[in-house]
Amino acid sequence: MYAVLLFAAAALLSNSRAAIVNRHMKLLDINNSIETNTKPSAHQTKRFITITKRPASRSAHVAGATLELTCEAIAAPAPSVHWFKNDAPVYEYDKESNEVIDTNPSSLGRVRSTLLVTRNDAPSEYTCLILSGSKTARASTVVYSSEINTDLTERSKLVPLSPKILVSYKVFVDIIGSNIVLPCRVKGHPRPIVTWTDNNGESVKKNPGMKVLRSGELVISQLRWSDMGEFTCRAKNLFGSAEAKTFVYPARPNDTDG
Repeated sequence: MYAVLLFAAAALLSNSRAAIVNRHMKLLDINNSIETNTKPSAHQTKRFITITKRPASRSAHVAGATLELTCEAIAAPAPSVHWFKNDAPVYEYDKESNEVIDTNPSSLGRVRSTLLVTRNDAPSEYTCLILSGSKTARASTVVYSSEINTDLTERSKLVPLSPKILVSYKVFVDIIGSNIVLPCRVKGHPRPIVTWTDNNGESVKKNPGMKVLRSGELVISQLRWSDMGEFTCRAKNLFGSAEAKTFVYPARPNDTDG
């Protein structure tokens, strides 16, 4: 299990870094899973999907407000999340590039994805579909319209314009030497500027082995043990800012043996 590997690594590090590893190790704990397609064991290939957070079965949307639907999942390989409204795909982030993001078969990650519902004229079913290799898991909610909220302030009306990070990994694990991509899908108008800082709090622009794509993702080439730690994505525009942190754990090749 990757959680066991993280615990072992923590014992070899300084107290401060060990505390960080232990904290993120808990995010990969699948013992208290809500839903699993496959329950991994020491004798099974480490491929699984666990939904750790899902929308309520029914959600009320107040006219003039924004409803947030959130899914979180842990999976190996690292998962991606796709949203559907009545079986039709929904793209809620600002899609400014054509990059195709693939995850390595050796990876593991905990992803968080949020869908913003700003209009909903009739009851609709929204579904988050989690993909991990050839495996899938899904969670759905029926969104219905509620009464119009007449107490909305001018500030609350502007909230959808401020940056919102909709897709990011909380934890990402892959073997040393891999090329990895950390998502940071954002929503905002005007389009937010996305920047990343590395595990030392420095701009990734200073590192030739790292690159921020137009879509906001961070590409790390030839993952190294020294890359272990929290990477921070920040999105900013005229109306505010938002940030999301991803803990990256570079595993040794024999750590992934089944």
